[in-house]
Amino acid sequence: MSDEVGDLSREVGLLIRRIRGWVGSSWDVAVGSGLTRAERTVQLLDELAALGERIGTGAPVGMRPPRLAAHALPDQLAVLAEDLLAALDAAGATSPSARGVLADARAAVTGARADLDGAGFGFRVR
Repeated sequence: MSDEVGDLSREVGLLIRRIRGWVGSSWDVAVGSGLTRAERTVQLLDELAALGERIGTGAPVGMRPPRLAAHALPDQLAVLAEDLLAALDAAGATSPSARGVLADARAAVTGARADLDGAGFGFRVR
């Protein structure tokens, strides 16, 4: 695995570990983007699915992950990210198409992490 793909894998791992701790109403906490944590995670899933389509993960064109209950989102993210990371690694991080997808994936993941981490300790504001 290239260093760049490894760095992205680490970022994804940090995000997944963070969101695995959320239960119940903590998924309903609003984040900086104005979305809830669940909605922001689904947005990231859609972004990663589109990036997977660009790099050739084998997912059907135009398909996006099915909407699952919030408690299943960390697992869904882990599977989708694993497919994307494997496709990036197979494509070779130095190829022009892979470099673009890698940069966009890094931006999507770090943006989501920043947005989701900004919500504090998970207490829903009433």
